[in-house]
Amino acid sequence: MQKRRLLGLLVLGLLLSACGAQGPAVSVRDPWVRAATMGDTMGGGHGGATSITTGTMTMGDAHGGAHGGATGTTTATMEMGHGGGGAVSAAYFTIANSSGTADALVRAASDVAETVELHTVEMQNDVMQMRPVNQIDIPARGEVELKPGGFHVMLIGLKRDLKVGDTVNLTLTLQNAGTLNVAATVRQ
Repeated sequence: MQKRRLLGLLVLGLLLSACGAQGPAVSVRDPWVRAATMGDTMGGGHGGATSITTGTMTMGDAHGGAHGGATGTTTATMEMGHGGGGAVSAAYFTIANSSGTADALVRAASDVAETVELHTVEMQNDVMQMRPVNQIDIPARGEVELKPGGFHVMLIGLKRDLKVGDTVNLTLTLQNAGTLNVAATVRQ
């Protein structure tokens, strides 16, 4: 009789612990950072705008490859809303929220850059504009892809070269889920 009672308590304990052993509500997939050297800069830098003629340089080349794909003969103006300067790169990943409550990425940090900001890229009146955002919303039971040409984490004022194969540590702060530490691989 005592063995049955003990076995029953053990099973109950396992069931209760399994209920509370859910994974994190927010997770990150495929984190990567664009390769960059200390010489990769946007120019301008102190809150001004930098014009880039895309006939001779792609948007991707101007931003360490960070926003690839824009070519042609038009002039693109990228609004630089940050006070940093020097070499830049960008981090990309997919952030998924498995909870029933919406969340938001509200801050990012990394020891490889003097300044880290959340950014987006938008086309307005045939002009590609990069601008900082206060947060990146993540819907309940949904995900957001941070990718070239869209939302991304901007690494401004690099403290070292970011070579293919290196690892960059990112600390992501979410409105509800707290802090996530992410190791991102450097790619081209």
